[in-house]
Amino acid sequence: MMERVSRTPALAPSRIAAALIALLAVAACETVPAGPSQPSAPPPVVGEAPPPATLPVDLADRAFTPAHMRGEGRIARVALLLPFSSDNSAVRTEASNILRASELALFERGGDNLLLLPKDTGGTPQGARAAAEAALADGADLILGPLLAGSVSEVAQVVENRGVPVIAFSTNASVAGEGVYLLSFPPGEEVRRIVDFTAERGATRYAFIGPASEYGYTVAEAYREQVEAHTAHLPGQEMITLVEEPDLPEDGAADAEPPEPVEITVVRENGLVAQEFYSGGVQAMNEAAARLARLGVEPLDPEDAARMSGRNWQPSDVPPFQVVILPEGGDRLRTLAPVLIYQDIDPLLIKFVGTGLWRDEATVREPALANGWFAGPDPEARARFETAYEAVFDTRPSRLAGLGYDAGSLAALMAAEGEFTRAAIEDPSGFLGVDGLFRFRADGTIERGLAVYAIRNNAFHVLEPAPARFPTEDEQRLQEMEREAEAAALEPAGTF
Repeated sequence: MMERVSRTPALAPSRIAAALIALLAVAACETVPAGPSQPSAPPPVVGEAPPPATLPVDLADRAFTPAHMRGEGRIARVALLLPFSSDNSAVRTEASNILRASELALFERGGDNLLLLPKDTGGTPQGARAAAEAALADGADLILGPLLAGSVSEVAQVVENRGVPVIAFSTNASVAGEGVYLLSFPPGEEVRRIVDFTAERGATRYAFIGPASEYGYTVAEAYREQVEAHTAHLPGQEMITLVEEPDLPEDGAADAEPPEPVEITVVRENGLVAQEFYSGGVQAMNEAAARLARLGVEPLDPEDAARMSGRNWQPSDVPPFQVVILPEGGDRLRTLAPVLIYQDIDPLLIKFVGTGLWRDEATVREPALANGWFAGPDPEARARFETAYEAVFDTRPSRLAGLGYDAGSLAALMAAEGEFTRAAIEDPSGFLGVDGLFRFRADGTIERGLAVYAIRNNAFHVLEPAPARFPTEDEQRLQEMEREAEAAALEPAGTF
């Protein structure tokens, strides 16, 4: 079963591979329809065959129960709603991956009284509503899925006031809450972690440059919220004294005294000082980068450059912004980063940070991204799951397959403890899953414990590991008090 955060779960694929493959080879071998021509949902998948029945049949249990599970007392029924017959082949494939991983979790961690009920949503909100109604008719104690935000909204309406929690796989926070939880990888969590990390190192001025897309707007909003959370206690503006070295006169005498350095006072704003969006390719990126550069760029001498590389980076008081986030991935990221350098935005002085889209092997080969930082899941936890999955299914799992495994493991844990309740799901200690530590907030969104990565020497390096546990309420209050004390110490000087 999935363990609470105090104990780390162990995977044992060798114990389950034979049993799982044997079952899938018979009646359940076609658990996922190939496409729209096979719209029926997969048959129920159950755990290991139970011992001979020793308990009387529960006559009050009118819900769906396979023949071999009758007489086993309380059956925990978990419905899995996925778009098995979606018109989109990629979505169908992902549904199959999630189902496989859920089956793996069931056989590894589920007890004899746990019944998995796959239901096909067809990839439509209407199909999701019908699947949820069928799940309730079958006596589901918990619903896992669906995958898409529109479908989650329909399912939420069906289960409203029914006391059946939903753990869906959407990243859209607007569909969370009131017993609907989102087990996913929202970009806001990656943004939160990287802003926390840079703020702890003293950064107070942030900039955004990204695409005018749904993803770009989502990241921008999360970035704004997190930056405000860290800088709201600071003065809005500060007076900074800069020392400039005047240029030598071209026609001056060789033995003339060099001019004295000049001190100038400039105003620097704290918080999110710039936000630039672009639509299109390199030209649009360059125009947005030029608008950022108009805030002011400062040269960095070689000594400072050496000091600011790698983990030694510290925010400088000189530039108008100290951190800039680039929420792109793949070829577009490798285009955007050099464009910033072309506009004299120096990545040694201005820290380039990103989201999980940066975790692409091609990213490390882009020189402009050297020393960049981004947040992502614990790599060791993921490796354990991939080993188990590949041992059973002879293929590597997709990124989303891990969500299916965590959902199945969480269902098994709740079944073992005999409670499918919101309190159990919202356990403040959290859970250790495929991608590391996570827990659900009361509003249904997910909080993840993420690592911080740096790009160095053409490789990803863990700059700060993922946390082993979440802070307690007392620890969180102490952190807030420390921030308030820092604000009080800064308030009297250098502000207006």
